[in-house]
Formats: sequence, structure tokens, C-alpha cells
Amino acid sequence: MKTVTYIFAKGRKKNFLSNNIQAQEFYYGLTKFNKSEFELKVIELNENLNLVTKGISFIDKIFNKFLSLPLNSSKLLSIKNLKAIFNSDYLFLVNETIGLSALPLLIVVKIFKKIDISLFVMGLYSKEIRFKSLTRIHNSIIKTLVFFVDKVFILGKGEYETAKTIHKKTNKLIFSPFCIDENFWINDGNFYPSNNNQIIFVGNDGNRDYEMVASIAKKLKDINFVFVTTNAKLNKLNFDNLKIINGHWNSSKFSDSDLLNEYKKSRLTILPIKETTQPSGQSVALQSMALGVPVLINRTKGFWDYEKFYHNENIFFVENSTLESWTDSILYLYNNDDLINSVGKKSSTLVHKEYNLEVFFNKLITFVSKN
Repeated sequence: MKTVTYIFAKGRKKNFLSNNIQAQEFYYGLTKFNKSEFELKVIELNENLNLVTKGISFIDKIFNKFLSLPLNSSKLLSIKNLKAIFNSDYLFLVNETIGLSALPLLIVVKIFKKIDISLFVMGLYSKEIRFKSLTRIHNSIIKTLVFFVDKVFILGKGEYETAKTIHKKTNKLIFSPFCIDENFWINDGNFYPSNNNQIIFVGNDGNRDYEMVASIAKKLKDINFVFVTTNAKLNKLNFDNLKIINGHWNSSKFSDSDLLNEYKKSRLTILPIKETTQPSGQSVALQSMALGVPVLINRTKGFWDYEKFYHNENIFFVENSTLESWTDSILYLYNNDDLINSVGKKSSTLVHKEYNLEVFFNKLITFVSKN
């Protein structure tokens, strides 16, 4: 029996082992493997550091600060993890932080054994480099990482195009859009977004435009907003028309089911994004669309696939990300029931057809089966 090992940051191993999973998309295909055909193992970062790993954490901080690369090797490097990886046939690194943190282990394992290693990327090629003089070293480390993996699944089209400009050989690069759990994010009744009056914003990553989000809610005082976020600045807001939910997808206090219920009470999801090649907002948008709640988002280089999403057809785009453009668009849509329902229905059809977890896993297993 082949062994499949996934390395996550945190928050998944316990749920997986106890079979306590709601939405499955952030397990990146792990839950889809047939346990009768594969032995499944999960590794997570260890938050309890000893004297040795505390020393390694100093190196992590140098990488993070000077090379603008996410590194947590101090939480991953151990003999136990080395053995687990060495005994694996297929290894999946769920993001660039995990990939870079595991790089020393990958180098050792690759010397002695053939193991198929896959890396999921959503932001590796869109990092803002703090010290431009170190750009060459920054890119060299990325190239080294890619050299020691077999496949790089890039979740956004914009980032995929950027990655192709960095690597001479692009055969390892695979564009594979993020997909959602179609069996969880589903409209299970006669749900119409036009019956609701709240507008929802969801997000915690650094590419969300939090200042814009706050300004929108402040200006549109007659519309009810719900912000689901752990962002400190937004959590301090105190507007009469604003409800703040201090929530994150991995939070026990606010579950996937809780988020599902908030979407179902919403008329529109808004996603102001800073200019980036990273597909920021992708998971939230797809979750919302799957339920039939249309999404209003500004155009960025990192939008995941302009070839399948069209303004006023299955999504709404803000062309110029100014406060006036955002508020004008929101007011127009808020008062247009037919358009809200039509776009919501078409977006749901598209997501369930092409951005569901089965599509994602089938693509994944195709590459695994080749080896």
C-alpha cells in the first residue's frame, strides 16, 4: 500500500483523525484519497520548541525579514518528521511556507529515495521583497525549492504566469484553481439573495484592503454590513450598521457552518483586494458563489481566472478600486433584485461545475497515478 503524507501548518490533523471535518477544501484533497488504497499520514508544525529548534527559529526570522520568504523550519525539523517523509511515497506540501520549511528535509530524503513531492502555491511568487538588492537570492531559493519538488500546483492564473517568468523549465508548474467542497457549500432550498439585506465581507490575509472595507461601511450608513475577520483595525470599528464577527476558518469559536449561515443571510459578498498577483479572496468568493450569493470584487493581476468569470454574468467587478466606485456599485446592485438573483444563480452553476473538490482531486490523482 502506498503512503500519502500531507504537511499542514496546524488545525487539521486532529479533525482528520477524529473525522470531524465540515468543509473539506482546506485539506487539499487529503479527504478524497481512498483509505483502502492509500495509507494516509498528517504532519503539522510543532509549536513547542526546544533549545535546538529555538536556535533554528533565529534563522527563520532572518529569512523572513531579509529575504521576504515565509519560513517555519524550526517547527518542522525533527528526526520523527524526517522518518515520516522518508517512509512516504507521495508527499504534499500545502503551501509555500510549508515547502520552504521542509526544504532541508526534502534535500536529505531526495538523496536516498525516490519520493513524489507536490507543492501547492498561493502567494510564493507575489511576495513583496523588502530589500530589492536581495531579489536574486530570493528567487534562487524559490528555484531551489522547485528543483526538489516534482509538481507545483499554482492556484491562481496570475501567479502562474508570474512563475513562468522565473523558471526556465516550466514543466513542473501546473495551474490548478482552488476548489471548494460542493457538498457543503450548497443552496439546499428556495434561497434568493435578494430576500436578504446584509452585505458580508470575509477575510484575514494581508492582501485584503481593510481600509477600503471600513470606509465603505462608514459611508453607506443605511446598509447593514457583516465583517467576518480577525483584523485588529476592523474589530475596533463601532458603526451602528456594522456587525463584527471575530472569526477565522480554523477557529473553534466560528465554524464553517457558522460562516455558511452568515452567507445565507447575505445579499452580496464584497472583496476589496490590494493589487497583487496572489489570488486573494479566491476561497471566500467561491464559497459565496456556490451558495448563490454574488460577489463584488475589484480587478487585480492575481484574480484566479478572467477567462471564466464575466462582469454582470457570473460575478461583479469594480473597475477602479476607489471608494466612490465601490459605493456606487454596491448601491446599484443593492437596488437591483433581478440582477442579484440572476448573477447569483449563474455563479453557483459555474462553481459547482468547474470549481468543485472532485475536479481538484481528479486532477491531483491523475498526476499521482503517473508515478
